[in-house]
Amino acid sequence: MMEGQRSPIDEQLVALAGQNCVGRKPRICLIPTPVGDAESIITAFDDAYGGLAETFQLTPFRRPRSNSLPMRDIARSLLTMNAVFVSGGNTKTALGVWKEWGIDKALREAYDAGVLITGMSAGASAWFENGFSDSYYDGHAPLSCLGWVKGGFCPHFNGENQVRAIKLREAVRSGNMPTTIAVDDYAAVLLEDEMVMRVISWRDGCSAYRLSVNEECEITFGG
Repeated sequence: MMEGQRSPIDEQLVALAGQNCVGRKPRICLIPTPVGDAESIITAFDDAYGGLAETFQLTPFRRPRSNSLPMRDIARSLLTMNAVFVSGGNTKTALGVWKEWGIDKALREAYDAGVLITGMSAGASAWFENGFSDSYYDGHAPLSCLGWVKGGFCPHFNGENQVRAIKLREAVRSGNMPTTIAVDDYAAVLLEDEMVMRVISWRDGCSAYRLSVNEECEITFGG
């Protein structure tokens, strides 16, 4: 999605999704709600994953195509997937659309059943109590999200000329953001049972961090 070609994280995702797929490719569903189901994102996803997995899509903004999940039976359809991938885009908009269609509840049911839930940027922030978001297009601010994972999440920590990183530190120090997992571009975190188990990086100098405030109101910046 960011690199214009298949990335090492795509291959890692397919490997995780395929752990219980004996004799077949994993089934992975793209949910591009944060970008209004943009055709360019659907095409990029199919280009990256088409040779590695069976690809599907859940697109309430678009008429269904042959590999679309039916909008009248979202929950049952998601349970047939091995993984879900949510695109970047506007987190607040996506959460509102999901609530209207019941996609948020269907995703939770899939997660509880063992479906791998993944995403980038907005699609990574959605699962936490708070995302550090620019959904209002007037700067970065805390945004209430689904709350599956305690604390906050911030993508693009090393991007945007460090503006997001500076603002996040201010928000954590002031208490406007809780303890927050901040992830650089070209890095990811793998969670199991809502706990970080591993950091994955595919570019030198890129990683993930945990930002919190100690008793002296100083930022604690740890891996």
